[in-house]
Amino acid sequence: MTEGRQTQARRLGQWLGVLGPDFSFEAGRSDHWRLDYLFSIGAVSWIVHLCVTMLAGFVLMRADLGPWVPVWIAVMALLSVTMAVLAGAYRKRGPMLSAETYGLAHSIVTTVAGVVWGAGAILCARSSSAQMLTFYTLVLGGTALGAVSSQHILIRSCLLSVWSSVPLLALAWLVNGVSSGSLATATMMMLFGVMLTVLAIRMNDFLVQNVILADQLAARNEMLQRTSLELAEAQEEKSRFLAQASHDLRQPIHAIGLFVEYLHGLRMGREGREVLDNIDRSLTSLTRLCRSLLDLSALDVGRVKPEFGPVSLGEVMGEVVRQASEAARARGVTIRFRPSQRWVRSDPALLHTMVQNLVSNAIKYAPEAQLLIGVRKRGDTLSIIVGDTGPGIAAIDQQRIFKEFVQIGPPGRAEADGLGLGLSIVRRLAAMLGLRISLVSHPGKGSIFSIERLTETPPAPTLHRQPASGHVRLLEGLRVLVIDDDRAVRDGTVQLLTRWGCMVRATDRVTDSTRSAEFDFILSDQELAGEEDGLALIRRIRRNAAKPVAAALVTGGRTDHLVDECRTEAIVILTKPVRPAQLRSVMLSGITACKDQTMPSSEAMPAAAVRLATPSTRSSADT
Repeated sequence: MTEGRQTQARRLGQWLGVLGPDFSFEAGRSDHWRLDYLFSIGAVSWIVHLCVTMLAGFVLMRADLGPWVPVWIAVMALLSVTMAVLAGAYRKRGPMLSAETYGLAHSIVTTVAGVVWGAGAILCARSSSAQMLTFYTLVLGGTALGAVSSQHILIRSCLLSVWSSVPLLALAWLVNGVSSGSLATATMMMLFGVMLTVLAIRMNDFLVQNVILADQLAARNEMLQRTSLELAEAQEEKSRFLAQASHDLRQPIHAIGLFVEYLHGLRMGREGREVLDNIDRSLTSLTRLCRSLLDLSALDVGRVKPEFGPVSLGEVMGEVVRQASEAARARGVTIRFRPSQRWVRSDPALLHTMVQNLVSNAIKYAPEAQLLIGVRKRGDTLSIIVGDTGPGIAAIDQQRIFKEFVQIGPPGRAEADGLGLGLSIVRRLAAMLGLRISLVSHPGKGSIFSIERLTETPPAPTLHRQPASGHVRLLEGLRVLVIDDDRAVRDGTVQLLTRWGCMVRATDRVTDSTRSAEFDFILSDQELAGEEDGLALIRRIRRNAAKPVAAALVTGGRTDHLVDECRTEAIVILTKPVRPAQLRSVMLSGITACKDQTMPSSEAMPAAAVRLATPSTRSSADT
C-alpha cells in the first residue's frame, strides 16, 4: 500500500469515527493494510466487548441460572483481554511473527468467542425461561452487529464470528421448546445472520473501494504536484530566457536606432534620404514586432506590475498622436484629435501602451480613412475612444481579433506587417488595470474601440519641464560619460551625443582616471561584462564626484529589481531600444540639475522616461 493510500485510509477511518488519534499505517506494513485497519481499533472494540459481557454476566448471575455462568464470564473476559493484547502486540510486532500469523490468531479467537456466545445461549435456554433467553438474544444480536462493524475489513473473521454464534442461538430457541413461536424465532435468527453477512460484505466492499479510490487520488495528486513543479521550473526557465532574449534583441535594435538618428543629421542626396527613410521605417516595424513579443512574454510570466497614479488623458493621447503622425501620413490617414483636460487614476505607461496599440492598429488596417481620438463621459466613468472610418470588422471576427496572432484583412495584403498581438496585449492590460475594452464595428462603415471604466481623479501637481525650444543647443558643452561594453552601441551613442554638442568620454569599464574626471551626466549600460553592473559603477563615480551628477541606466533586461533603488538615488531607467528624443529629454533634465547644483529628482523627470514597471511597457512609452 502506498504512502498516499495509507494517508487516505487513515483519513477515511477518522471520518468513519472508528480510529483513535494514534492510528497510523507504519512503514513495513503496507502490504497488510486490512490488518492495520482491523487492529487499529481492536483494543477499543474488545474492551467494549468485555464491558458488554460483564454487564450481561451480572444479569445472568442475578437470575441464578447455574454454575456455568461464572465460567462463561471468565472465558469471555479471557477472550476479550486476549484480543486486546493481540491488537497491541500487532502494532509493536517484530520480525519474529508475520502479519498473517496475527490475522490467523484473530480469526481463531473470534471463532472461539462466537462459539462461547452460542454455547451460552443453549445453556441459557436449558436453565431459564423464554424471557431470559430473549434478553440473551438481544445481547448476542447487538454483539454480532458490533462484530460486523469492527471486523468487516477482515471478512474471514467477521463471517466466522457471525456463523459460529447465530446458528447456535437459533438452536437455543428450539432447545427452549419446540413451538410455532420458537420455530419462527429460530428462522428469524438465521435470517438475521444472512443480513449480517450481506451487511459485512457490503461494508467491506465499500471500504475497499474507498481505499482504492484514495490510492488513485493520491497518485493523481502526486502527478499533479510533479506537473506543477515542472511547470514552475518551465516558467522560471521562460523568465530567464525572456530576460536574456530581451537584452539580445534590444541591443542591436538600439544600436541601429542611434546610427539612423545620426545619419538623419547628415547632408545626403534625395536617393540616400529615401534609403534612410526606408531603413527607419523598417527599424520602426522591427521595434514594434520585438516589443509586442516581449510585451506578451512579460505578461505571461507576470512581470508587468501596474503602478497607479494620476494620469492626464490629454498628455497620453497627445503623445500617441505625435508618435503616430508620420505613420498616419504615410498611410493617408487623417487624425482628428480632441484634447481633454481630464485626469484619471491609472498606470500612465500601461494606459499609453493600450492607446498606442489601438491607434497603430487603426492606422494599419484603415488606410485613407479618418481617425478620431477623444474622451467620452459615461455615467461616473470616462472612456477613451479610438474610432475610424475604415473597412470595419465582421461580427464573426469581432471577438477573435483579441486573440494572439490573429490578423483580419484581405489575403495577400502587402502591408500586413506585425504578428497580430496588439489587441491581445490591449485586452490583457485592460484586465490588469480593471478596465474594459469594447468594440462597435460595421463592415464598410468603420470601427470604434473604447477603453472604458476609467475613474476620474484630481490633477497631479504641475512639474517643471525643460522647454523644448533650442533643446539641441542646451546640450552643448555637457560633459557626458558613456559606459557600454558593446562597441556598436557605444560608437553610435558617441556619434549622436557629439552631434548634439556634448563632450563625450566613452569606455567599457571604469578606471582610476575615469573616476577622477568631472562629468555632468553618466549614461551607463546596466549589463556589463565585468564584475560590476552599471548601477554599481554609477554609485562609485558619484562617491568621488565633487558635485551632484545626473545619471541614467540603459538596459535591455529585467528592471523590476532596479526600480526602487534607482528611484531612491534619482537614477533614470531607460529601456532599449531608446529613442533619441527620449534620451535627449532625460539629458535636458540633467542639465537643469547640474546648473542648480542639486541632485535631480527622479519624480521631476519626464514621465515617459522615468516610469518603468517592466522593460516591455516602458519601451513603448517614448518621450
